[in-house]
Amino acid sequence: MNVIDTHVHVWDLDHYRLPWLDGEGPVLKRTWAPSDYVANQASDHGYHVEQAVYIEVDMAPEERPRENELACQMVSDPDCIYGGACISGDMTTPGFDSYITEWGAKPQIKGVRQVLHVPSAKPGTCLEPQFLANVRRLGELGLVFEGCLRCPELGDLVTVAKECPETTIVLNHMGIVDADIMGEANPSEEERAYQDAWKRNMALLGRLDNVVCKVSGLNPMKLWTTESLARSVDVALDAFDADKVVFASNYPVLNIAMTFDEWMCAMLKITEGLDAADREALFAENARRVYGLK
Repeated sequence: MNVIDTHVHVWDLDHYRLPWLDGEGPVLKRTWAPSDYVANQASDHGYHVEQAVYIEVDMAPEERPRENELACQMVSDPDCIYGGACISGDMTTPGFDSYITEWGAKPQIKGVRQVLHVPSAKPGTCLEPQFLANVRRLGELGLVFEGCLRCPELGDLVTVAKECPETTIVLNHMGIVDADIMGEANPSEEERAYQDAWKRNMALLGRLDNVVCKVSGLNPMKLWTTESLARSVDVALDAFDADKVVFASNYPVLNIAMTFDEWMCAMLKITEGLDAADREALFAENARRVYGLK
């Protein structure tokens, strides 16, 4: 299976500052290089990662220009696996327009992400008029908006998508769903309510023409199996048409729960019943179209 991984991070702690890593353990609080990502792939498990999309890593705001320059350099390097990059930006400010007009003109840049699931982002941030205007601006520039927000606030993203119909919105990590709750075969009443709410929001997002879903982000803290992961993946594949789902790993964050190869093999197993063309679309062809990759 040829693969385009639409969500890969790297960071060098000797040269860049990532404040959010201060609260993380040794799995993540280290330098991760593009070569580490390539080294984590198996050569004999039925897949080949053709290229990846670099996703910003929520660096300190003053680091953004340097991160953007790094992203462009990696994408331009023929020996690097990155085929495109989505950069960070503060979409709550009027100054975002000039910022993204400059950076968005670079062919390496494919979109923008502002992390909205962190404590510093108040609920409803993406519904503010300035934010919506900037989402529309991304569409005008041919850039995607990476929707990364708390699972209970997925209804906000429905509103954003309706208010900005000309902008492609890529839902990160299936809405950052709780994999442990979704993995329960016999959920409690409270867990069932959580499952049902997530499924409803996924169905609403899946009906919108301009929303694409990244199948990724399952970081269960409990013991997991391919079957328990499938309880989330299958919801996403049912909610979104075959041309509106893309594979992603969320490397290296997924290492909290599993290796890249384990996630890749689980996804191959979960999707083995799909039509061959739909499976190829999920793993590579949709990503090529959504991100304008070669």
